[in-house]
Amino acid sequence: MARLSSGGTGIRIKRNRWAQTRAGRALRMQTAGREYRCLATGRRHRDRALIRDGVEIRTGRHGRGARKKATFTVLGPADATDLALAAVLVGVDTRNLTRGGAVRAFLNRSLDWLEIFQ
Repeated sequence: MARLSSGGTGIRIKRNRWAQTRAGRALRMQTAGREYRCLATGRRHRDRALIRDGVEIRTGRHGRGARKKATFTVLGPADATDLALAAVLVGVDTRNLTRGGAVRAFLNRSLDWLEIFQ
């Protein structure tokens, strides 16, 4: 149900929530004739990578509260679109990209669904 746009043009987003691997659960996006994948790189959901042909931008979140910081590591010839998309995704909850996060999200959705019948 997510919506994202770049330069007034919508970005197609899809993912396979039932995939067993991180690469399979990656968030796939298409915009401006490019295909991106956003996937978790660490065990926790704070570290992730935005990948397209020849470019990888690794992001990480550190700290709590007002001391939160984001780090970017750029591998390859990235442009403004790549960096902007990576910066936006740092602030997005991508917990479902990890196995544990996907299980927790499934259980939360199931419990919410059961509350309808009470």
